[in-house]
Amino acid sequence: MRKEKSQSEDYLSEILESFGWKQKNLKPDILALDEFVDALKRLNDVSNEDIKEVLNFLETRSFDVESSMQILDAIKKGVTIKDSEGNLKTIKLIDYENLEANSLVFSRQVSFRDAVIPDITLFVNGIPLVVIECKKMAKSWKEGYSQIKRYEQSVPELFKYVQIGVSFADKLVYFPIVRWAENVPVYEWKPQFDILKPEILLDVVRYFTFYREQDGEITKVLPRYMQYRAVNAIVERAVSYAKGLTDRNKGLIWHWQGTGKTLTMAFSAVKIRDLLGNPSIFFIVDRVELQKQLLDELKGLKISCEVIESIDHLKEVLSHADGKRGFFITLIHKFREEELAKLREQMEKQHWSIMKRKDVICLIDEGHRTQYGELAASMRGILKNASFFAFTGTPIAKKGRDTYSAFGYPDEPYLDRYFILDSINDGFTVKIAYQSRLDDVHLDRENLEIFLSSKLEEIPEEYREKVEQDLKRKLNKVKVILEDKNRIERIARDIASHYIKYVRPFKAMVVAVSRNACLYYKQALDKFLNENETEIVMTFQQNDSKELLNYLEKLKEKYGKNELKEIHEEIIARFKKKENPKILIVTDMLLTGFDAPILQTLYLDKPLKEHRLLQAIARTNRPFIKNGENLKGAGLVVDYVGIFKFLKKAFEMYEDEDIRGAAYSIEEIKEELRKKIEQAFNFFDFELSYGRDVIDRAVLVISNNIDEFRKLYFEIRNLYRLLLEDKIEFKEKFDLLSEIYHVYLQRENQLDAEIEQKRDQFYKEALKFIHETIDVQKIKKDYPVVVIDDEFIRRIKSEKGARKFYDLLFPVKNTPRISLMRVLLRELIESCETGMKEREILMSFTKNFYLLLRLSTRKERKGRGSS
Repeated sequence: MRKEKSQSEDYLSEILESFGWKQKNLKPDILALDEFVDALKRLNDVSNEDIKEVLNFLETRSFDVESSMQILDAIKKGVTIKDSEGNLKTIKLIDYENLEANSLVFSRQVSFRDAVIPDITLFVNGIPLVVIECKKMAKSWKEGYSQIKRYEQSVPELFKYVQIGVSFADKLVYFPIVRWAENVPVYEWKPQFDILKPEILLDVVRYFTFYREQDGEITKVLPRYMQYRAVNAIVERAVSYAKGLTDRNKGLIWHWQGTGKTLTMAFSAVKIRDLLGNPSIFFIVDRVELQKQLLDELKGLKISCEVIESIDHLKEVLSHADGKRGFFITLIHKFREEELAKLREQMEKQHWSIMKRKDVICLIDEGHRTQYGELAASMRGILKNASFFAFTGTPIAKKGRDTYSAFGYPDEPYLDRYFILDSINDGFTVKIAYQSRLDDVHLDRENLEIFLSSKLEEIPEEYREKVEQDLKRKLNKVKVILEDKNRIERIARDIASHYIKYVRPFKAMVVAVSRNACLYYKQALDKFLNENETEIVMTFQQNDSKELLNYLEKLKEKYGKNELKEIHEEIIARFKKKENPKILIVTDMLLTGFDAPILQTLYLDKPLKEHRLLQAIARTNRPFIKNGENLKGAGLVVDYVGIFKFLKKAFEMYEDEDIRGAAYSIEEIKEELRKKIEQAFNFFDFELSYGRDVIDRAVLVISNNIDEFRKLYFEIRNLYRLLLEDKIEFKEKFDLLSEIYHVYLQRENQLDAEIEQKRDQFYKEALKFIHETIDVQKIKKDYPVVVIDDEFIRRIKSEKGARKFYDLLFPVKNTPRISLMRVLLRELIESCETGMKEREILMSFTKNFYLLLRLSTRKERKGRGSS
């Protein structure tokens, strides 16, 4: 075992050395003190007293949240102390500008406090920044991950310095060190080992590692590889332009919804600010919910950002000296085009200096919409020498190619692009499946064609009066159909039934055509579900109907708040974390910028198309991770308007390459499931059945490839669950695979643990379809667990005990494996009779057991091959 494991250590050690790390046999307590002190002297002008102060600061930090933040800050920026004359000075711990000035060392099998021994530890200037666990390459990375999570509790003093954990087995994964978190996100870099290159690792620690407060919890953020790639492309261009090294000052970044676009913007801003000293950085958004999402993200990272509320506020920021410095966020619709044009005239006439500055950067969210129109032209006229970077979570339309000229170049339409299929394959998002229900309530072809061929992206109530009269009349006809209360009640009945049978305990969202329709859906759903299970999230207006205003008053009374914004925040927080509400009802709100992994199904009763359709359905594409396992095979969109019958037309504005993988029909999901079940059956070179001998053989096969089989089985399980009432074709084969897997768990004495885990309400509901077909008690009876321990040896020393065990273990007919096991048992009983110590017997039995198991497997395979 150790030899096999050391092979992966040796392999990774060679890679580390090729990256510039030096192997040394360090024997630190926590810090490698000699390396640390030498680095302080090399990088700083310090006295011995200064060094003592730095050490005192580090060693007196605890390992709580606040201290962990202080240590990370010290690693990034240094430790500020008072020198002998009482002056403040900052002592660098790491030189990020001159990497060769640092001590880059890795050590193998370092014992920290005689409690934990990571396989490899990376030290930078004596500071342990990364711990690595290596396992056999046939094993899963999860073993190393779990081991490091245990280490965090054993020697917390070590993990106030360590920022990143790495597990290397079947692949190399990295994850943030957060001692107080039971589980943390796990990522895979591409190329996978490059995260360990000193220049990348130290860049990640300095500019991409943050503690973040989110939903009342403190976590740690690390970048995904595509975020790192995009950020550095943006930073390199913005900094080079500001320093006069290039004329290029713009770029377009398309990363699919759910891949961390908001964080990419935040990372970019922080790094640009540091490299340019004190620039002016503007975040520009076109929707209130996007502004809130970005502000919440920045606040969670403890990054200050000033909100520009009006044209006068904008004037104040731009006219301050040569322009105010720092981070600013503004909602583009706060300004009228004529206001911006007037401001531009004033700035040009008075020669405002900010117009000349090149260290002004605009980061524009969803830049393919409003911002590249006339408002954008005025904005760019105001900030004439600024850099402009536009971010989009959906591809650019063919007819919207003017976005490229606004933010790209003829030879570079995108500065960085991350496709939908890339995201799915990397596991950052899940597939989105769609299914039409109640075809007779769908809009007819004529009405759908009117909508799809209209110039509107959707049917926004607040702009309807601006639409040409003919189109307005036709679209209002669509609205009347979709607001019909009888139709809504029929759909609500179907939604309630569908949700209870197939979606719960995941959550859902209903998208209605209007605010009135939202209320009608709430009233209808309350007839079939508990009223606390559904809630509306929408705006209200003073001239709303009495019915709508009465509902607003009910909301205020229910949540004990007068501000609608606070009520919405409370509803959303409960949706994400509490049992209720289970279904949100919306028309416009939350269709962009809403991130809730527990949201699995979107019931669509509003015509949407193009990027609005993509944005809406992408609300369902976040994986739902529980105990390291993604329980959401795919997001699901249930179509009640019929838009997916015209999917090609709804998406015709996009290039095929850009839109590939956006949505899958249930038939496509079924085809994928067929292939995966076939792949699972290919594990076995014999016909599967419920026969005892066959199950025994199947369990033996998967035990030799358990990580691969388990991953495939979970994928099959999630897809099978998604098929709703279309399962019948796959039920027999799925049930058989489930039986084999659960017998394996019983043999490995893991079945009780899994059942205990499934008592978690989420597992109980999400996987109930398995336990409806798998008789757990029968498995436990037919395949009893035998724990080979000291107590077992003591019990078997009697002839009666030996006979009992013999009958228990071999209740079936003779096979080559059983013959070998009987030989082993005979040797075990003889060992007991000689008076050998229990521990010696146990070690001998275990060693021979695995030897014979491997031998018997080979014999059975050889026998089958010759038959």
